[in-house]
Amino acid sequence: MAARKSTSDSEVLGVAISHPEKELWPKSKAGGAVTKLALARYYEAAAARMLPHIAQRPVSIVRTPDGIDGPRFFQRHASSGSEALAIKIRGEAKPFLTVDTAKSLVLLAQLGAVEVHPWGSAKGDPERPGRIVFDLDPSSELAFARVIEAAKDVRDRLLALGLVPFVKTTGGKGLHVVIAVGGNTSWSEAKTFAKAVALAMEHDSPSRYTTTIAKSARRGKIFIDIQRNDRTASSVAPWSPRAREGATISVPLEWSQIKQGLDPNRFTIATSVSLLRKPDPWQGLAKSARAIAPAMKKLMRKSQA
Repeated sequence: MAARKSTSDSEVLGVAISHPEKELWPKSKAGGAVTKLALARYYEAAAARMLPHIAQRPVSIVRTPDGIDGPRFFQRHASSGSEALAIKIRGEAKPFLTVDTAKSLVLLAQLGAVEVHPWGSAKGDPERPGRIVFDLDPSSELAFARVIEAAKDVRDRLLALGLVPFVKTTGGKGLHVVIAVGGNTSWSEAKTFAKAVALAMEHDSPSRYTTTIAKSARRGKIFIDIQRNDRTASSVAPWSPRAREGATISVPLEWSQIKQGLDPNRFTIATSVSLLRKPDPWQGLAKSARAIAPAMKKLMRKSQA
């Protein structure tokens, strides 16, 4: 069903946007200002792409009600003003936020939420992982070409283990390589596998990669962050904006696009119209889900060879 058109200049999918002219992203070298109303319209346009990755999962949001240069609030529990987005999680005292519809996404804009970070859980089941994320975070002095090389390295390793990797920009300086998880994989197995892959990369190329969080150990290297793979951990959603200059967004890409000259800063709310008209590079992610146990066995055999 097509999205219902707004009935007024400051209403999107039935949600009245207060202070629609407020600039959440100020004008910058990367482009013009992005207002609260523009964010709501972006969420409306991107909903069909975003919802498969966030619906029926707990989410955390980054709110910047006075714009990205003002105070920031990281919120994961439902509270006053977000009761309509609440989901109760077993074993958790407070209800978490969830976003299951396009209207719910627009409600996030009304809250000044400029980033959306879902759990990596399976849809509708927070007790099972639905994906594993390898977050490639380069030291500040490294060229982005090094990140591209690292992403291809992760891809090749995962393919050799019988898995199907996908890739996206983070809206920042790194890349995420993601695999969908199926079967009876547990959270412990997911994190153990991610750690084993990261440690293998560090072992093979210690001058290029590190798994150590300390900043002093990361200088001149790419930090392979696997901390997104715990039950309550989250990572930025595909198509989510970021609270960064230029209103960049985290964009799924084809592997053929991961090459010299790729500039993640060109993917923004302003350029999203043309991006959303193209085929979805992550359309097959859900169907690619694999159990981790067979891949883990292959990885262990390789490490012992």
